[in-house]
Amino acid sequence: MQGLDVILWVQEHGNSALTAFFRAVTNLGSVESYMLAIPIIYWLVDKHFGLRFSVFFIFSAYLNSGLKHIFRTERPPRELRLVTQEGYSFPSGHAQGSTAFWGFLALKLKTPLAYVGAAVLIFLISFSRIYLAVHWPIDVLGGVAIGLLLLVAYSPLAQIDLLKIRLRTWIVGSIIAAAILYLLHPAGDGPLTVGFLLGALIGYRLELLYIQFKEEAAPLQNLIKAVLGLAVLFLLKEALKPVVGWLPEGFSVVVRYCLLGLWATLGAPFVFTKLGLYKKGHRTVVPH
Repeated sequence: MQGLDVILWVQEHGNSALTAFFRAVTNLGSVESYMLAIPIIYWLVDKHFGLRFSVFFIFSAYLNSGLKHIFRTERPPRELRLVTQEGYSFPSGHAQGSTAFWGFLALKLKTPLAYVGAAVLIFLISFSRIYLAVHWPIDVLGGVAIGLLLLVAYSPLAQIDLLKIRLRTWIVGSIIAAAILYLLHPAGDGPLTVGFLLGALIGYRLELLYIQFKEEAAPLQNLIKAVLGLAVLFLLKEALKPVVGWLPEGFSVVVRYCLLGLWATLGAPFVFTKLGLYKKGHRTVVPH
């Protein structure tokens, strides 16, 4: 059965209720949904895990965008699509992103429920892309496969003690890595992911050195952190557009999202600390 045949067969067995369901499910796999969740983990749960999670997921998004621009696969016919979706097709960003996101969380939690939950969400989000006719089956299979490969490749890297890396090495290495990634893929989501990655990496180390923000807080404090942090994040996202608009198009996106990454890992923790939105305790000393 060819890809188009699969899509037609799936849609033949669909109905309005299933369409509404898969439209909702597919929204869970959007980059916007994940970009909401990761700062919440960083601010409310564990900033060290949140940083690793951010770097892993953002690199996955960068790789997905790069591969899309290499293969330049057209999506299924527009008349079959049940949602609006533009851009190239292979590999599926939703399939790869959901595998990277939920797979990473499941490996962190290491419980049967986490593994089953991740598998169900990955399947539903991936299948929704076929049902909604915005991806070919091979796009979805490719996205899941790449996500799994990234999870396997990350396993040995998870053993690296990030705090043993000196500050100068960290910052210089982050800038060089960002420059290389941008030169390799200056189109699509390349500038966005490179900028946020750079800001998050630099902000994380500066925060550890100068702020030493504590994630643990009372429920009301956590609610204030989430609302305030995300509100400023979205405000900056829009307010910075005209501020950096005079820069070359791709570079302006890098700068804007670098500042967003700095807010997520440095600015917001600084504000939360000044407002006393944490439980008192000892602070970690980080090498310069």
